[in-house]
Amino acid sequence: MPSVGHEDVPYWCALVRGADGVGSIVKLDYAINVGETLRFGRHTEVDLEVVGILGTGVMGRGLAELLLARGHRVVLCGRSEDGLAAAKAKVLDRLGRVMDEEQVRQAECRLGVAVGYAELSSCDVVIEAVVEEMEPKKVALAQAEAHMRSDAILATNTSGLSIDDLANALQRPQNFGVLHFFNPANRMRLVETAIGGRTSPETAAFLDEFSRSLGKVPVRVAATPAFAVNRALMPLLNEAVRELEEGVADAEAIDEAVRLGLNHPMGPLALADLIGLDVVANIMTNLAERTGDDTYAPRPLLRKKIADGHLGRKSGQGFYVYER
Repeated sequence: MPSVGHEDVPYWCALVRGADGVGSIVKLDYAINVGETLRFGRHTEVDLEVVGILGTGVMGRGLAELLLARGHRVVLCGRSEDGLAAAKAKVLDRLGRVMDEEQVRQAECRLGVAVGYAELSSCDVVIEAVVEEMEPKKVALAQAEAHMRSDAILATNTSGLSIDDLANALQRPQNFGVLHFFNPANRMRLVETAIGGRTSPETAAFLDEFSRSLGKVPVRVAATPAFAVNRALMPLLNEAVRELEEGVADAEAIDEAVRLGLNHPMGPLALADLIGLDVVANIMTNLAERTGDDTYAPRPLLRKKIADGHLGRKSGQGFYVYER
């Protein structure tokens, strides 16, 4: 059950009984089923002290929260001191809802922020989470790599851009792969992992091991447009927007029908707002361009929302209006 008072924060409380018969209440960052076996601690040894994150948006902050909660030191890189200060405050505020003051203080001590990428020299692995566009990602990845150790792993959180095209910007493509976390990163258990034509076997194995060390379930997918989840999800979101355009029902009714009819935890329009309408449109556009199939292209209403600055939850308005 969700922890009372934390319904908007992705943590659950579970009643468990150990092998010794002793019962306990534990806090989890994912939901479980009655009778499911829990294992605590890392499944494999991935002894990483420092993880770098490129980007201070929703995903960058979510990754920082996840990694700090797992005991890692984190270097959060952004473009401005003001943006980094705001991101740090949001991360610590989120942690403060599920940690006591001492735990938050310890997490803050492990969180470093930096304008630019010079501080990445201390990192064992760096995860890129900047805007979902090819050129900005290439620039960020190349600049980050220039400051990293030669044995460090560089991963992109792309939702489905070409990994080989991204790797063309790098000097060490053998150390590069995909760690596609889902939003919110500390709640969603899936990580899609993918490799390019020049990714080494050691890096490929590391991607899965690192995901498991964070309590995630890695699923290896081919480096095809939008991977597995978004390749299936984007048409659903687009058709929900089409239904809204054509007056099939209002947003609330469309979401309620799909949620109940398909047994989904939330409706497609609410999900699009959560992901970010600009991110959704970028994924759709990339899919349409790389597959040559215009049915993937974002619907006119989605484009209009973005043009009006209505990007979903992060802007306070999308298909729904949110308190900020």
